[in-house]
Amino acid sequence: MVLKNNNIILGIETSFDDTSCAILKGNIICSNITYTQKLHNEFKGVKPNLAYNLHLVKIYEIVRESIDKSKIKIKDINAISYTKGPGLIGSLMVGENFSKSMALSLNIPLIGVNHIHGHIFSNFIYNREKIYPKFPYICFSLSGGHTKIFLIKNFLDIKEIGRTLDDSLGNLFDKLSIYLGFEYYNGPRKIEEQSKKGKFLYKFPIPKVKGLNFSFSGLITYLKRFIKKNKKRINKKDLCKSFIETIFIILKDKIYKAIKKTKIKNLVITGGVSYNEELNKKIKKISYKNKWKLYINKNKDVIKDNAAMIALVGNIKYYYKYYDNYNTISISNLKSNKL
Repeated sequence: MVLKNNNIILGIETSFDDTSCAILKGNIICSNITYTQKLHNEFKGVKPNLAYNLHLVKIYEIVRESIDKSKIKIKDINAISYTKGPGLIGSLMVGENFSKSMALSLNIPLIGVNHIHGHIFSNFIYNREKIYPKFPYICFSLSGGHTKIFLIKNFLDIKEIGRTLDDSLGNLFDKLSIYLGFEYYNGPRKIEEQSKKGKFLYKFPIPKVKGLNFSFSGLITYLKRFIKKNKKRINKKDLCKSFIETIFIILKDKIYKAIKKTKIKNLVITGGVSYNEELNKKIKKISYKNKWKLYINKNKDVIKDNAAMIALVGNIKYYYKYYDNYNTISISNLKSNKL
């Protein structure tokens, strides 16, 4: 198998507001260190210029800490992988330039990784149960930066079969957090906590989007107006519960349609939104009922943006000798689904 090897890959992730470095040996994590720039809290969102500057300040420290924790000697590293995109251009450039300099100094391969592919394959990172997705599978990749559905036949055959037409599901969680006055970074966790104590009392509109695509901009607008209009009467616990139930209704519809269309019953849910236990419980329930094989990563450290998933995909690309050219700056939006 591709990942049953002793290749040592150092991964660097700087696509957004997390500066992260990890070292993997095969698919086993030796270290995975992430620094989150919480100063963006006061702005209720990430400021690209501040993110860029903080990546510059923290990247050496985080890489050094990751190497020290891994107990791996620098000379034994086989390749450097980094997030090539999509993401904030300035943040991505910090990661690429650092990775390029390090790979050049060690005279080892440089490997650019699509951030979304990191999420898609993160379930292959070693876990104690040794339970990994079986090909082919349907992957719902749900995060703050994207919401997409993929048909994954193997490590090299990745086909996008659905996507959001506007805002991402993760962004919807972030916006609701702000409307309810929660802290920006812990907002989605706060929504989950509140939902556990609430009742499904509020009926929110379900976006009507054909096929396997999503749309969340209309729901974001509705929630903003609804909260503003009913601010004094709203029970936040009931609103959060109703919100989670509404999101589940949307996801359930797309899951059923994707499985019916592809006739594949292996299902992977990944990305930052898969951190939400309330949603997970509901998806697990319908999966059990329909005898689908469901994979949701239990390791919280590799669900959100992190360098371990970048190192893992770096290992896959190293196996197939898919290396970068040192002489070009290759930051892009990476619309291609090819590995």
